Amino acid sequence: MKTAIILNPNAGRARHVPGTDAFRQALRAAGIETSIETTKQRGDAVRLARELTPHVDVLAIIGGDGTIHEAVNGMMGAAPDPVPLVVIPYGAGNDLASLLGCPRTPKELIDVLRAGYAARLDVLDFGDRFCINSAGLGFEGQVNRYSHSIRLVRGHLRYMAAVVKALASYSCLRFRLTTPQGDEIDGEKLLISIGNGIRTGGAFYFWPDAYPDDGLIDVCVVEPMGRLRMISLLPKVLKGRHVRRPEVTMLRVESLSIESDTAYPMHIDGEFVESPPGRREVTVRRRKVIVLCNSQYGNRLKHPLERVL
Repeated sequence: MKTAIILNPNAGRARHVPGTDAFRQALRAAGIETSIETTKQRGDAVRLARELTPHVDVLAIIGGDGTIHEAVNGMMGAAPDPVPLVVIPYGAGNDLASLLGCPRTPKELIDVLRAGYAARLDVLDFGDRFCINSAGLGFEGQVNRYSHSIRLVRGHLRYMAAVVKALASYSCLRFRLTTPQGDEIDGEKLLISIGNGIRTGGAFYFWPDAYPDDGLIDVCVVEPMGRLRMISLLPKVLKGRHVRRPEVTMLRVESLSIESDTAYPMHIDGEFVESPPGRREVTVRRRKVIVLCNSQYGNRLKHPLERVL
């Protein structure tokens, strides 16, 4: 087996990211040929994944959701059938990794590689980039923008701090959503949260009933509301209990059209984007990315794990 590791030394924003010596030694002892590449700036993981994918049997990522996002985008452009991906999570949210029980130590990595079980996950296609876990428009995008400037706290507490900051200044924007069935949602919205997984921001279960391999897009639309009501809704989102609130509309669709007459803040897999006005189509690439994982974590999938190694 030939593997390559892409390491993001800045994952988690000031959180300790392990060196690669222990992983290199463990893989070498297991008879696995390994190369290690380190990212230095945004976009490096896209380039590295595109370059490495044709030459390895497994691509490993040491980093967070943003690094995974870049790697998936690089892999999707490298070959018709991407090689298996394994994630060693050291980011701020680690939302995808928590869903699949990804390895955190050299021993766990070896165990996952030897077992060879994997999930085949959908990828959401936003036209100009791919999404493996989640995207958020409007207020959620603004929270993401602020979260990147907060350094004193980590993990989901950083997103909580960003929520408080966004509450002070955000105003709702108008969106028009259209589904393949012809349903239309039009008007000012607080946020539109789009999920492939079940969690975003390390703690927010916007789509508690989502499956990342069902060929469908889960959407949470929240109507405008006052700040006090927003604060009262937040604890429910942390537990996925917001879905029956009257201000919340949940959709599960095969594709989604999003229109806005103004630019709006947005994140895709935790990476901030200032989306321009106009129309954006979101579609699903069914079960396109193969992610090696702990065989005990197949309960959040529609399809059984497959042995790919």
